[in-house]
Amino acid sequence: MRKSPVIEALFPRIRQGILTATLTQPDKWWFLSELAQFLHTSPSSLQRELSALVASGIVRQRREGTRVYYQAETRSPVFPDLRRLLEKTVGLVPTLQQAMEPLADRVTCAFIYGSVARGSEQALSDVDLMVIGTAGLADLSPVLRKAEVRLGRDINPTTYSATEFRGKLASKDHFLTTVLREPKHFVKGSQHDLDRIIG
Repeated sequence: MRKSPVIEALFPRIRQGILTATLTQPDKWWFLSELAQFLHTSPSSLQRELSALVASGIVRQRREGTRVYYQAETRSPVFPDLRRLLEKTVGLVPTLQQAMEPLADRVTCAFIYGSVARGSEQALSDVDLMVIGTAGLADLSPVLRKAEVRLGRDINPTTYSATEFRGKLASKDHFLTTVLREPKHFVKGSQHDLDRIIG
């Protein structure tokens, strides 16, 4: 998990990890030992924090025999705000930004699209990432693999040069025109940069 001074100031380390894992993947039920393994800690170190988060209504639990599972409580009034805070600080976008730093001069614009950007992803949804620039899949694969390990999610990159991107749009490519109509989370650049590429 990426460190953030904001989150470090607000939450103890174990709570940060639990909140990041559960709130940024709200459809996933976490078994205690699975969550501990993901956070590189022991199950016993999580139990007090999980109890407090369940009692506050931020996380919910269910039992199956001797197993206890945990999941974000999406009906909590603070869920949308907490999730946005985590995404902005230690979540998906900052982790991808950090991972892609070595390719900064070869990426003109990059953004997340699809179910994650729409907020309709499932527990096993890939993160769809559009990258425009001179960096190809061979360049992106090693850096994105590291991000996948940190996030616990698969990243599905699609790459275009700026010329290719403009050409596809000029020919009214269905995939790209659909992507451009939908919500986006920018990892590099902004809507203004994307508009400039489109021309």
